[in-house]
Amino acid sequence: MLRTDRERDIVVWTLDRPEAKNALSGELLRALTAAIEAAGADTSVRAAILTGAGGAFASGGDLRELRDKSTPADAALLSDVGEHVCRRIGELPFPVIAALSGVAIGGGAELAVACDMRIADDSARICFKQVRMGASTAWGSSPRLISLVGPSAAARLLFTAQELTAVDARAMGLVDFVAEDGTSVVTALAWCTDVAAGARNAIAETKALLRASSASFYAHARSIEREAFIRTWSSPEHSEAMAAYFERRPARF
Repeated sequence: MLRTDRERDIVVWTLDRPEAKNALSGELLRALTAAIEAAGADTSVRAAILTGAGGAFASGGDLRELRDKSTPADAALLSDVGEHVCRRIGELPFPVIAALSGVAIGGGAELAVACDMRIADDSARICFKQVRMGASTAWGSSPRLISLVGPSAAARLLFTAQELTAVDARAMGLVDFVAEDGTSVVTALAWCTDVAAGARNAIAETKALLRASSASFYAHARSIEREAFIRTWSSPEHSEAMAAYFERRPARF
């Protein structure tokens, strides 16, 4: 489900549901939350890597688990659980690097942008597919995406659900480095080693400063995003998208 490894003072979290392309089930999100909180309390951890097993980062929410969870209360819970995971990544006193292989789709893309940096294998693909599922972003990702790529590029990615190659994602600033296939974790470990050479408190203060630069914008946008997700997730359009997904046909909006 979630594998946690240590490389000296670096922790590596691996989403490990390869049979489901690491779909983000409730159990996996809870395990990741617990791992993040444990690392945050461990003063020996200097940096972290988040990656996926089996040639994928994360294919989004687990739609089989979410198939019958379409009420406003279900939507609120899903939004809050995922946003909590993403916010806790931001609150850690050390940077987290997403090492992307294969797909990062929907909630997987949201989890990736919650990290401080992103390194992608050159065959990786990133897609904010939410509108194709009759929904909007849920985990605080709209303000994060805007801060990374700017309002116009964020609008294009969110409106069109365009699938980005690693090279295209790097060109627009969504990805920081493109690595050869299968080497994103190795590259991330090298970056984390450089981070660990810095002073612990200075790293923590620098991360807090970087996050504070967009904190007020995030707080305002997050409340709007949460309500938008509740409305869209519990809408007939989302129900149609879910039915189309399981019936293997295009959605009819």
